Amino acid sequence: MSLLKSTLLASAAGFAAVAGAQAADLPVKKAAPIEYVRVCTAYGAGFFYIPGTDTCIRLSGRARLEAGYQASYSRAAGNGDLTGYQGRMRINVDARTQTAYGTLRAFIRLDAGSRSGYSGVGTSGTQQRQGTAFAATGVDGFGRLQQYSNVDKAFVQFAGFTAGRAASFFDFYAHDFEFAGATAGSDMASTNLAAYTATLGNGFSA
Repeated sequence: MSLLKSTLLASAAGFAAVAGAQAADLPVKKAAPIEYVRVCTAYGAGFFYIPGTDTCIRLSGRARLEAGYQASYSRAAGNGDLTGYQGRMRINVDARTQTAYGTLRAFIRLDAGSRSGYSGVGTSGTQQRQGTAFAATGVDGFGRLQQYSNVDKAFVQFAGFTAGRAASFFDFYAHDFEFAGATAGSDMASTNLAAYTATLGNGFSA
């Protein structure tokens, strides 16, 4: 009996030793370190580093609703609709990287909207700048349901050069302050361009 117990104990010990050796031989994969998003303060508020890079990026945007009403005596002009509504969205992406020759910047601004009801809603200067975009896509039989998308800005800046779609360098006003389309200014919010800006010092550039 003692011999049987000794044999069983020896077998169990040998099995445990073999299992331990096999477990020790298995590769151990360490968990990848977690890289948290870091705030980038070099270019102002709202920027953060893209994980694993030296590029700072800022994401911003807005959502907007416009509503309009017309008196009943004007219904013929609006195909019978007394009210009109417009929902709009904007997304901005601003990415910047510091290089040996200065800051490399890429900027994109995308606009999209949907309008229903009579077409008189949305006559601000902002809407006038994008009036042709509405007519380009998806109008119903009565002209009451319209949608648009617009690449308002898409440019790259580096070492004084600007290339892409941006506000013209000759358009100093560009409807920055607008009231119902009543103020003068350029009707082109953006244009395709290639330009160079020289920094002269003491805050002057040309």
